[in-house]
Amino acid sequence: MPFSGPSSWLATIDEFIGHWTDVNAALSPSVMTLPSGYLIAGLQADRTALAAAITALEGAINVVEGHRTSRDNQEEPILARMRALAAYIRGPLMDSVYVGQIPDLVLRSSSSGLWIKAMDDHQHIWTTINASPPAGFTPPLILPGGHTVAQFGTLVSTLKTTFTNLTQADQDMDREHDERDQIYFRIRDELATYRAMVTGLFAEGHALVLSIPRLVPLPGHTPDPVVLSGAWNALNEKADLSWTASVDPDLASYSVRRSGATPYDASTETAVESVLPGTLAISTDDGLSAPGSTMGFKVYVVLSTGNERGSNAVSVSRP
Repeated sequence: MPFSGPSSWLATIDEFIGHWTDVNAALSPSVMTLPSGYLIAGLQADRTALAAAITALEGAINVVEGHRTSRDNQEEPILARMRALAAYIRGPLMDSVYVGQIPDLVLRSSSSGLWIKAMDDHQHIWTTINASPPAGFTPPLILPGGHTVAQFGTLVSTLKTTFTNLTQADQDMDREHDERDQIYFRIRDELATYRAMVTGLFAEGHALVLSIPRLVPLPGHTPDPVVLSGAWNALNEKADLSWTASVDPDLASYSVRRSGATPYDASTETAVESVLPGTLAISTDDGLSAPGSTMGFKVYVVLSTGNERGSNAVSVSRP
């Protein structure tokens, strides 16, 4: 299995470790030592470090996904209060100067900075109306449902904290991502040297030359993508994913992967499940354990040559 993405890294390294073990046996009592001094023990140690870094990144991604879910769940109640405040001003306070001071609403997709400005503006006008009520109005202004400006302030404060937590979690995720990649690139470079040394040490056609693992897929075609669809199943509380069949004659498997990034980010995707040809659907709650969480999924067509291609990304949300 060549390196074809983060989900393949550990399996490919394991193939090199097995091959290196065989090379050392053939060279015994000597062992294969790369020009940098890299030994099989170094590869094994780096493999352990990479596995730990992958796990750490997955944990960091889960933290980001959790804060995103919290953000999304907190935004809608605040938007509802903003709409209700504007409606109240345009209704009972329609003759006041406050009609011309109604703040703009914010879009759900807006940045945290725009959200904070909109929240502060709405909290300010609400507080001002209570402090300087228009003629004929007796404060405090209480929205339908009994919502007060103090309660709105609590919602605002909570969401601001979530924005901060999400920003910090994104930074932590980026750091873990960089640390993972640094380990991987170091391993990849050493294994490129390893391949060159093996082909130089043994004769052409030797079993150890013919069986040396590849770093990149064999030359060949890239498969056509399948079309993925998905939806939340309330009965089994999982995402139902299904895809069209690949007709590629070199089809080896389908690899289902997920990413919590929006849009889908292949550099942070993690493997959900690998299935054999003929399987065209799975159900999973991977990344969707919390109510309100959203996860992106792709299905990759993986060929026997190691070439692969991902489907369209499908986003599934858990209510």
